[in-house]
Amino acid sequence: MDTVGSNMKERDALLDRLGLREVCLIHYDVEEGDVRARTALNRFLFGRVEVRASNGSSKRYRYPGLVTQGAEWIGQSVFMAQPDLADRLISKLRELGIRHWTRTVYEPS
Repeated sequence: MDTVGSNMKERDALLDRLGLREVCLIHYDVEEGDVRARTALNRFLFGRVEVRASNGSSKRYRYPGLVTQGAEWIGQSVFMAQPDLADRLISKLRELGIRHWTRTVYEPS
């Protein structure tokens, strides 16, 4: 096993013994006039519902956001998420050209 893999296993074992898990704290800043980015990010984070008319009735389609998948809204422009969800959020922020900052933190598991 390589050194990095060995160190990660040791770190994971230590976190497990301490009853902690790694999460990422993500803060972002959408420019005030960038409505397109703000709308796209809100849909990505909170999901959306579309109502479509068909044959005289309507059908609702729900598209879940990252929050329904486990990301936690901490406050305005601040989220906490497990590493896999944080990676998805960071990728979206980069794609939309939104400035962001991240920190690894630990919380009780």
